[in-house]
Amino acid sequence: MRFLRLLGPAIVLVGLLVLAVAVQRGEASVYLVIVVPIVAGSGPIAFLAILLVFVGFFITFLLWPSRQVAPSDQALESVQLPTDMAKAPRRWGGVVFLGPIPLVFGSDPRMTRAMLLVGVILFLALLALTILAVLR
Repeated sequence: MRFLRLLGPAIVLVGLLVLAVAVQRGEASVYLVIVVPIVAGSGPIAFLAILLVFVGFFITFLLWPSRQVAPSDQALESVQLPTDMAKAPRRWGGVVFLGPIPLVFGSDPRMTRAMLLVGVILFLALLALTILAVLR
């Protein structure tokens, strides 16, 4: 089962390696517009590379587990958690960048605000580094 979970990222990696071969052979060009990578290809190897990257992302999305498998009842009986820890809900959040725009999400408003702050800080850092690279 662990192999299936790693299948998608492995296909993405193979796609990136095939893209590197296509760039080396002159069948593809890679550009960086602000912070968004752009790939332009004119050969079958470039097409295969782009297809592998998309398929890899799709398989990763489908096969990645959304939650952990619960341990057996015997294992739960042997572990004694503090009562306040057992009742506390898990909080989570994240930031996804679509180009230079951060998309934030979280399990509750507090985590969403924290992720928004992280996204804004990362956006400003990327903007500053881009401006410094252009000025040099």
